[in-house]
Amino acid sequence: MDRIPALIVSKNRAPQLRLLLESLQFNATGIFDPYVIFTTTTPEFEKGYQLLISEKLGATFVRESYLLDNFYNFLNNFKDGSFALFMDDCIFYRPLRVTPEEITNKLDDETWSVNLRVGYNTTEGNVKLKPVSEDETFLKYNFKDHSAFSSYGFCFSWDGIVYKTQSVLDFFNGDQFMETSNQWAILPQKIENFSSNHRDQVRQDVVYCPRESHVVCMNYNSTHPMADFNAAPIEELNYRYLSGQVIDFNSINFDEIKTTHEARQFGLRQIR
Repeated sequence: MDRIPALIVSKNRAPQLRLLLESLQFNATGIFDPYVIFTTTTPEFEKGYQLLISEKLGATFVRESYLLDNFYNFLNNFKDGSFALFMDDCIFYRPLRVTPEEITNKLDDETWSVNLRVGYNTTEGNVKLKPVSEDETFLKYNFKDHSAFSSYGFCFSWDGIVYKTQSVLDFFNGDQFMETSNQWAILPQKIENFSSNHRDQVRQDVVYCPRESHVVCMNYNSTHPMADFNAAPIEELNYRYLSGQVIDFNSINFDEIKTTHEARQFGLRQIR
């Protein structure tokens, strides 16, 4: 079966995007076909993406024009199948050795998504999962039994989820996602907010997830104008990348991941 199209949105973070692409190759081998929509705000950040493109890490790159149109165009291009979403600071931190078909076959009439960012391990701040069924790899649970704004009950996330495309298009119904109380929200946040507030309109009731999460979002920094964390400045990471240094996946300790977002220490390695 063809790989699952995976949309990745990226801004000014070529080094972190590189780490995600590398982790997809190592830990989700043969499952996803990455499509990157990227944008930059300075010539130096642009150089970072051009370097990443030249490395040929198996992704298709498209420059962002108007992100909402880019997003809907992507969905319509794959409306007869399924798709996945990742932000550029996600990491596929644990190996998942399944075929694309083993994932997409779970998207039946009662299943909304396959959520790779949660599992029994993501207990912090959440009510314990009570599966409807489970096997050695995946479990199934009713996501509407959990708060719409909790990790288990979240209706739509950009951090490692697989959806049936037509189900999402039907749910969104061409909405422009302008009704949000957060004036600073960027488009992915607007879509997430819309989805949580309209979750009762989702016809499906269940979600599949692995027994332990495979995707974690590493909050080292943010391109959001109101973010207040910056443990690894994007300018410094970009400078290091242009100088031949990349984030070393093997330097990160992924033991006991308990949440969907973490900020684990990392080292750099020389690639040229």
